[in-house]
Amino acid sequence: MFTLLASTPVSAREVMSVDPETLSLKNQDAMIDYINRVQSSWTAGKNFPDGVSESYLKQLAVAHRKSEEDLSRSPVWNESKDKVEEPYSGADPPAEFDARKKWSNCASISHIYDQGNCGSCWAVCSAAVITDRICITTNGAFKDTISAWDIASCCVENKCGEGCNGGSPFKAFEHYVKIGLVTGGDFGTNKGCMPYEIKGCSHHMGKNGKYPDCHSYNETVVPKCLTKCPNTNYKIAFTKDKHFGKRVYTVKPADLKKELFTLGPVVMAFEVFEDFYLYKTGIYHHTTGKSMGWHAVRIVGYGDGYWLATNSWNPEWGDHGTFKIKSFANECSSEENGFDATEPKIS
Repeated sequence: MFTLLASTPVSAREVMSVDPETLSLKNQDAMIDYINRVQSSWTAGKNFPDGVSESYLKQLAVAHRKSEEDLSRSPVWNESKDKVEEPYSGADPPAEFDARKKWSNCASISHIYDQGNCGSCWAVCSAAVITDRICITTNGAFKDTISAWDIASCCVENKCGEGCNGGSPFKAFEHYVKIGLVTGGDFGTNKGCMPYEIKGCSHHMGKNGKYPDCHSYNETVVPKCLTKCPNTNYKIAFTKDKHFGKRVYTVKPADLKKELFTLGPVVMAFEVFEDFYLYKTGIYHHTTGKSMGWHAVRIVGYGDGYWLATNSWNPEWGDHGTFKIKSFANECSSEENGFDATEPKIS
């Protein structure tokens, strides 16, 4: 069995002779050393404490992959029957783009969410994209936050989701169109109708993080669908607080730059491997480690050879909560089924 300590000098020949199939997060130092020596596109480092369980890491990434049925009923923009005009009008998108800069009046785009000790990445990134797009569409007038907890709690029909045990961003957008969503800020903010009910925690820094260690408490909050605002200080009635989407659609990789530049952030689902948990900086591509499941994140920009994404594991993870992933290469199956987007219905 291969064992490598970070403090042990290792030659390039020795590293190259290692069978990457033997590496795992059970020996983070060995995996980090291997990744940083065999490629230079991205840098790996220790994000999670030694001894973190595989089941816990898998729980952080439990998005549902699109089914064949989902794909069959998800139109591409230029195939939409009720299309009025070409959505991508105007100048060609620039070589590099960051939605946080173009729409600086929409603070939500820069916000890094924290799903806490809950497998709700699917709900959090969907709510984030909806929030961003309403703000963009209203030229910054919308300052609220769409409730991720509403999605996690109430998007259960048609195999949409299972609360903290995973769900489908595509179906979350369908829920937004058919049922509507109320507002709700982060845990403890007391903002909106239905704030997030699980506190943020330090997924990856253990006791050295800014936030409480995720393992310092073992509370299990089960999302329950409500028909009134749990935030009693919020003065708008539940039914009056509902926001609705106009449509759900799929964006092809070839059109994603235009989509981001013209209309705003989208959701990306991709297969997560063990090495992703070790990401620090650079353009990520799978280097070693086994599959851990599927994860959903928000894409907010792009550059030379990458998509720029925000994760939902708080700002301490990765590059201040963000990461770059290799573009136009179907990296980790991120592009084969397109990117999920929705258009807000503004009254």
